Amino acid sequence: MTSHPSQDPLDRLPILYAALASGVVLYAAVLLFAIEPTGAVQDPTWLRIAWLAVAVGVTLMAGVVQARLRSGTVDESGRASSAILVWALAEGQALLGLTGYLLSGDRMLLILSLVLFAYLYLRYPPSAFSRRSR
Repeated sequence: MTSHPSQDPLDRLPILYAALASGVVLYAAVLLFAIEPTGAVQDPTWLRIAWLAVAVGVTLMAGVVQARLRSGTVDESGRASSAILVWALAEGQALLGLTGYLLSGDRMLLILSLVLFAYLYLRYPPSAFSRRSR
């Protein structure tokens, strides 16, 4: 007998969840332990403002996605797409903050972006997008 992989897109979410998180963690580790930030390329004020704008947008978008999921009008494929969207937004803001740290040496960007990343990842695990989370 041949085992067929599940066709449910929600079954693949945990591996995507882990992959996106590991990318951010590895990038942060490289920045913290292997690369010395340049510190003079960019003024941290502008990088902070840019990151804050992106962070607010990401958090609001995640809330919109959650509200849409709670409405019950999203099918299984839409639930999987919603999960990927929220996680990609969380990853994007984290990468922006980490790159801001690389360019400016501003540890506040590093810390805040990783804290928001952790919050969004803990707030929206794969189970938050399952059929049972309605």
